Amino acid sequence: MGDIRHHSRLAKEKREAAHDEYIKGRYTVVGDLAIKAVEQAIEALASLEGLHFHVHPRSAHAKRIRWFKDKFPHLSGYIDMLWGAYGTLGYEGMDGDRAKKVLEAMEVILSELERETGVRFR
Repeated sequence: MGDIRHHSRLAKEKREAAHDEYIKGRYTVVGDLAIKAVEQAIEALASLEGLHFHVHPRSAHAKRIRWFKDKFPHLSGYIDMLWGAYGTLGYEGMDGDRAKKVLEAMEVILSELERETGVRFR
């Protein structure tokens, strides 16, 4: 079971990888990595409350998003946009503009989480 250090390290790695893939023009995976970076950040912060959504994979996504929206309602639009763009990139193909928007949403979410909680994801 992961803790804050473990999940924040994974969030950092996936955040960097999303940017690397964007630079390489591999837009279809940018959405995957951006979502995973945000999910790891959520897992890190939730672990401070003894919550570990990843232990139950079938319900993890829904519970993660519900927890996130309850704790950070002002970021709800960004996570919704992130998930919408994730589907478009992953299933419809290469769209550099959409990939850029995904990175921007990821950065807003992670930066705000850092600012509000003091937990680093860089």
